[in-house]
Amino acid sequence: MDYYQLLGVTKTSSVEEIRKAYRKLARKYHPDLNPGNSTAEQKFKEINQAYETLSDTDKRALYDQELNAPPPGSSGGGRRQKRPAGGDPFGEASFWDLFGGMGGQRSMTTIHLTLSFMEAIRGARKSVQLSSPGGASQTVNLDIPPGAEAGMGFEVTVPSADGKSSIYAQVMIDNVLPDSRFERKGVDLYSEVKVTPGELYFGTTLEVETPDGASRIRIPPGTQPGQVFRLKDKGAKSSFHGTGGHLYVRVMAVLPVPGGDSRIDQLMRELSAASPPIKVRQSADSRNN
Repeated sequence: MDYYQLLGVTKTSSVEEIRKAYRKLARKYHPDLNPGNSTAEQKFKEINQAYETLSDTDKRALYDQELNAPPPGSSGGGRRQKRPAGGDPFGEASFWDLFGGMGGQRSMTTIHLTLSFMEAIRGARKSVQLSSPGGASQTVNLDIPPGAEAGMGFEVTVPSADGKSSIYAQVMIDNVLPDSRFERKGVDLYSEVKVTPGELYFGTTLEVETPDGASRIRIPPGTQPGQVFRLKDKGAKSSFHGTGGHLYVRVMAVLPVPGGDSRIDQLMRELSAASPPIKVRQSADSRNN
């Protein structure tokens, strides 16, 4: 992978030219604007990785050396590529820089954070220790914007404790912990709620968990297992354009265990005998085609 070709720039391009090219591609391939598009998601990771390397003078110099170095065992003329150290496929691209915020300032230090699922989708305040150019340490409160995702970051400029200088720092969201209740896809959240066959057949009102607390949903009579209900504006906030997503709740039928209760066994036999036969049984895949 050639980072210059990936961003559509050349080896002689300035940092500002690289930054502009990155912004354009990042807006095009951002996951929030391409929900469910795995190709765009991978492209977004790659361009962040390229920008992280080419926007840093030292890393860019090393990359250029490796790009032009001959492969092992050859006498020259070939080119090899090496992924930069750090392990983060998104790189250290500035979140606010991507969205037209600060830009221009180079960070003196990098702060790595791990967020809980709720901190990422609703925003959070984190206290971190930063060192001034003189070596003094001070506590700084950082406001993490709602909708943060692993691999995103933002730049901060903080006056030093002595008031004579500024501290430049780049804050990276290295990881977002999973939540057993919700799955996130872009700005939308997905969850499941268990219901009994009787609740599906006769209908009911259920209380379900959302990131904002409990909400109630009405299950109409005759609801089928697997049906999905939408709770508007109960999803995540977009870190890109500020809009919110929804929470989609799938109802899952919980059947009684055969042999656990003879009365239930008899009722299920009667239900089976009274139910009309299903002439054609289709798989979920064939129904969706």
